[in-house]
Parts: sequence; C-alpha cells; structure tokens
Amino acid sequence: MLDRIHALFISCISWIMITLSLQTHAADFHSPRTDGLGGAGHASPLLTDAIYLNPSFTSFMFTHALSTHYLSYCCGTQQTPQGPTDFHGHNLNISVLDGTTEAIFQAGVGYTRREDAALLHIGASKSIARRLGIGTGVKVIFPNEKFASRITDATFSASGLISSWFQSALIIDNLFESAQDRSFYRDFILGTKFNITKIILLYLDPHWMPSLPQDKARWGYQTGLEFPFFSELFLRMGIFKNSMIPYQAQLGDGYGFGLGWLAPRLSVDYAFSRVTQPLSSLAHNFGFSIYF
Repeated sequence: MLDRIHALFISCISWIMITLSLQTHAADFHSPRTDGLGGAGHASPLLTDAIYLNPSFTSFMFTHALSTHYLSYCCGTQQTPQGPTDFHGHNLNISVLDGTTEAIFQAGVGYTRREDAALLHIGASKSIARRLGIGTGVKVIFPNEKFASRITDATFSASGLISSWFQSALIIDNLFESAQDRSFYRDFILGTKFNITKIILLYLDPHWMPSLPQDKARWGYQTGLEFPFFSELFLRMGIFKNSMIPYQAQLGDGYGFGLGWLAPRLSVDYAFSRVTQPLSSLAHNFGFSIYF
C-alpha cells in the first residue's frame, strides 16, 4: 500500500511539472547560511533553505517557517553590448515552509526578486521511511527583458539520514533540460554532511553537469565547515569551484564566511562571500526567520 501511495504522489507531482515546463533555466537562490558554507549544505538545509537546495529534506523539518533575505553585491565590471559597466545590485527573497507531519506531504514556496528576473520556487516532499525522504520542486523564472519568455523547470531529490554522524542527499537540478538555447544544463549534486565529534560539521557537495560543452569543466564542488557553539551560535566558512553563483547567473569560483544565531523561535544569519572568477565581486547576505 505504501508503495502505491508513493507512486501516486510522484506521478501527480510529475504531471504538474510537465504541464508547467516551457523552457529551462537555472533559478537558484542562496541564503546567508548557504553563502557562508560556500554553497554547500544540500544534505542538511536549514528551515526554508530546503525549498532551494533539497526539497526532500522538508519532511525532516517538523515545523512551520517564514524567512526573509536581503543580498547586496558590487565591485565588479561586466561587459555589455553598450560597453563595460559597473556590476552591482541587490536581491530580495521571502519564503514559507510547512514541514509538520500532520499534512499528507510537506511543502514550501519562495519568491525572489533579482535585478535580472523574478523567481518562484515550489517544493514538496514525503518521507517514505523513518530516515528516507523524497522530494520534487518546480521553479519558474520571469525575466525582466521585454521580449523574454517565462522559463520553467524542475528539481528531484532524495535524502537519507544514514546515522547520527552522516547524512547524504542526491539532487538533480534542471531536470528536464529543455531550454531552446541550451544555456543551462542538468546538474547532478551529491550532498554529504559529516558530524565530527559534535564539534565540527563538514559539508562536501560535488556536482556534475554532463551536458556542458566539452571545452568546459563539467565537475565542480561546494564545501563548508560549520562550528556550533552552545547549540545556538554558528560560525561558517566555505569555498566553491565551478559552481552556480545565483546573483551572477553563471558558474564560478569563490569563498564565503558567515555567522548564525538560532533561538527557540528565531534565526538570524549573515554571510560575506567573494567571487574570484570569472567576474570578481563581493556580496553581503542577511537573513531573518521565525519558526514554530
């Protein structure tokens, strides 16, 4: 019976995504925690981060959450048809998540306003065993360009809480890879989390984009360290290589640092990140969440 319910759930979600899909495009978002970890954390996202990093982890939240985020970036120079221009701007985000077990499945929705587009993410998940969850997501992009079309694609993920010291997740982003210009590609991400003596949390997230042109690197990674203090304060640091930079909408290299405070019903986070290539820039990311 459980297998039949599971199959029906996946079939319904897949039908919705196929109905929505017109084209594909990378629609990514990083919270301050994610930026502080260098883009890592797919195996164990915090609160509404699951909507974007790994929808299947929503079933292990067991809470309601509301988050708002603000990111400011600057200091690069980009080439445009009109010539070189200063690269600066800001992003706004609001996200809502219901991970409580009373519902048939757990879900969340997020809206992001960037300089180049507006982004809508929807994620849903279900735990099919005590330590195993599956999830799927839809992402819709509304470009600011006057004649640009709406772009839609999907994500699939599975999470395993293997032991008290190890968690893992598999995420397939840009699932349909149906963009007419093939400007964005299917991305296979392996998220891992290691709890080292409850003092250091290590995240290592390699990813592979097999459809990239042969002259481009198809492998990359995001890795980070998180140091919990008194279960409330967190120090984070991370690096990334050939990984998506949301506010640049391209792959690149860089690093990040962050701080977080997790109170009983409140979370406040900040991160500083630096992109070293291809377009050098820096960003400040602020986040505020309530959960109950």
